[in-house]
Amino acid sequence: MTSEEYRGNGYELSDLNDVEDITLDKLSSQLEIFWRNIDNCNQYSKVKKQLQKHKKDIINARLSSEIIVTHSLIYQLSINESIKRFNDYWDFVNEKILTISSGTEQFLDSFITQGIEAKMKQNNQAINAGCPELTEVVTDIDPKALKEAIERAKTDGYLDSRVNVSELTNLMKNRGYNMINQNGKNVWKHII
Repeated sequence: MTSEEYRGNGYELSDLNDVEDITLDKLSSQLEIFWRNIDNCNQYSKVKKQLQKHKKDIINARLSSEIIVTHSLIYQLSINESIKRFNDYWDFVNEKILTISSGTEQFLDSFITQGIEAKMKQNNQAINAGCPELTEVVTDIDPKALKEAIERAKTDGYLDSRVNVSELTNLMKNRGYNMINQNGKNVWKHII
C-alpha cells in the first residue's frame, strides 16, 4: 500500500459525522501493510532527514517531529507545509486550550472564597463560644495550604502542571494579595 492508497482509504476525519463513526478495526492491518512497503519506509527516512534541517522552526519538536514526518508522507505535502500545519495547531492549543489564567484564576477565586467563608464561620463560632481572641483575619491565606491545594488539583487533573511560582504570584497580586512575613511566618495578605 502506498501513501496515496492509504490516504484514499476512507480515513479522512472530515467525513465523520459522529464519534461512533470512528472504527479502528482495519487500521492495524492497514498500518502493517503500509510499513511493510519498503518504498514507504525509504520515503519516510528521506522526509525525516529533511525535517532535521527545520527542527528549530518546530513548536514542541519532541512531540511533533514523528507526526510531522508521517503527515508529510501520507498526505504528500512538503515538510514546510506539514510543519506549518502543526505549528498552527500548537499555537491554537497554547492560546485557546492551555492558557494558564482561565483554569488557575477560577481555582484561585474558588479557593479564596471558600477560605474566607470557612474563616468567617470559625470566627463566628469563636465569638459565640466567648473566645474572640481566637478569631483571625479572614482574608489572609496560608501559602502552604494554597500550594497543597494546587498540587492536589494538578494531581486530580483540574489544573495544568505548568502553573509556576511567578505566575501564581502575579495572579495573587492581581487579586490584591502580597506575600509578607508576619510573626516569622509567610502569609498572603490582602492589601486592597
